[in-house]
Amino acid sequence: MRNLLTVFALALAGLFISKTSMAQNRSVEFEHSKWSKVLKKAKKENKLIFVDCYTSWCGPCKMMAKDVFTQDHVADYFNANFVNFKIDMEKGEGPDLKPGWKINAYPTFLVINAEGEVVHRVVGAYGADEFIGYMKEAQSEDKNFAALQKEYEAGKRDGEFMFSYLRSLRMANLDKEEAKKADQYISSLEKEDLLKKENWNIVKYFMKNPATDEFRFIVKNRTKLAEVVGVEEVDAKIYKTYNKKIEEYSYFYPGKGRVYDKAGFDALITDLQNSNYDRSSELIAIALKNEYSRLNDWDKYAYTIDAALDFSLLKNNADKYRYFDSAASTIAKASTVKALLERAIRWANYASANETRPEHKSGYLATKADLLKLVGNAEAAKATQSASKKADLEAEKAGTKIISVPMIRMGGMKPAKGKK
Repeated sequence: MRNLLTVFALALAGLFISKTSMAQNRSVEFEHSKWSKVLKKAKKENKLIFVDCYTSWCGPCKMMAKDVFTQDHVADYFNANFVNFKIDMEKGEGPDLKPGWKINAYPTFLVINAEGEVVHRVVGAYGADEFIGYMKEAQSEDKNFAALQKEYEAGKRDGEFMFSYLRSLRMANLDKEEAKKADQYISSLEKEDLLKKENWNIVKYFMKNPATDEFRFIVKNRTKLAEVVGVEEVDAKIYKTYNKKIEEYSYFYPGKGRVYDKAGFDALITDLQNSNYDRSSELIAIALKNEYSRLNDWDKYAYTIDAALDFSLLKNNADKYRYFDSAASTIAKASTVKALLERAIRWANYASANETRPEHKSGYLATKADLLKLVGNAEAAKATQSASKKADLEAEKAGTKIISVPMIRMGGMKPAKGKK
């Protein structure tokens, strides 16, 4: 009986494996011959060439090979429409082909015609259906990268076309070219044209620098623009643009000739002060918090955080409690001045008292406990630490506990020479 059951179980397992195999049993068929032979095959079959430019150390490259190119519908599409070629850009013919193909990141996927001309390029890893969509653009005579480039060089500049063209540059990871041509187009427009619907996608996705007359015009006339594309859309664009620039200053690091742009930072603050934007005070509070921390000017730092709390400057910010907890934690690590530590306790108390999510409340209470200990209030520190542990257990029970993990090398990041 036991042997019979074993045989039956193995039969079921085999059936399951067979069905699974049948469900996904095809993959993209890549050529492994010389590039010259791939070109000849493409010409003979009258097909475009799909090229997977990868390296052995690229994590996203491996993900595409394992999870995307092995799906039946992906395999069927590529095998039917392209001659497929896969090449390690650091081995064999790769180093010789790389300059002409202008490869600057991995994975890079190219579509090349039988004459060897690149007609489309996409950089990065994507889901199956999204990726097929990008490759179908390569097959379109008016939507592929080369066609858009040709039309741009011929002088085409309407808003709809420019969005498609700039998007193609972004997909190709040609950041500098994208930024240059986006700025050229935006600055060529009459100011009132910035408020037209046909240019909204250009403004939304490609206007990145708040220190321009064009962006200042958008901010000043945001109500008028909101009538065209909606209040939430406009507010999100303005806030994101300012905040992104603030982050650039916040995470600046010197090196390779890079110097902190103090004049640019001051100009940004001046723009916000002179703006009629209703969230400008909030952004100033965020920017100055980071700036005074960079300068180790803890008196001005504390003044900024106090003002943010006293005047509810971050009332519309979803991360307001994190802002005050971060400030309190910074002072706990940077200062031994009791007066500053006591001010930080107030910020920590605000964050921990108002936060309702236990997974965050636990950390905020821990910050407060550390500060209480530093000012010599051991009894209150002990009670607060106990409350922190209680919140942590509550988060663990709810399955929302935040678990910190050590930094690891991300897939797709090439290791330094001499290291493995």
